[in-house]
Amino acid sequence: MEVVTLSDLAPILAAVVGPMLAIMLAMMRYQHVDSVKTRNLMYELIDKNRELIDRNRELIEKSSRENRGLIEKSNRETRGLIRENRELIEKNHSELTGSLGEVRERLSYIEGFLRQSPLPPSEGDAQAA
Repeated sequence: MEVVTLSDLAPILAAVVGPMLAIMLAMMRYQHVDSVKTRNLMYELIDKNRELIDRNRELIEKSSRENRGLIEKSNRETRGLIRENRELIEKNHSELTGSLGEVRERLSYIEGFLRQSPLPPSEGDAQAA
């Protein structure tokens, strides 16, 4: 058996370990470059997302202001319509009351012309009054 010295194994070790170290260093460098690119893309996306969030917030606030304005306008219009309806109801009520007075006068005139006396009030009419 021959004795193999370390100096004899050095070229073999260099031939095996050298490419392995080179490949490991290349892979480490590739992974580092890739992680730097990924980190930069993440920062860009974070910035874009922040811009979009700010823009959405502004749009939401703008639409909220517009909606509040529309609601207030609708409330004012509704109150105006309610006021107009009340006025019309009161006007119709006074016209109806006035016409009832005229009808009573005409009925009295007709009864007087026909010389009929009005009917005595019934018990139901007395209780209603």
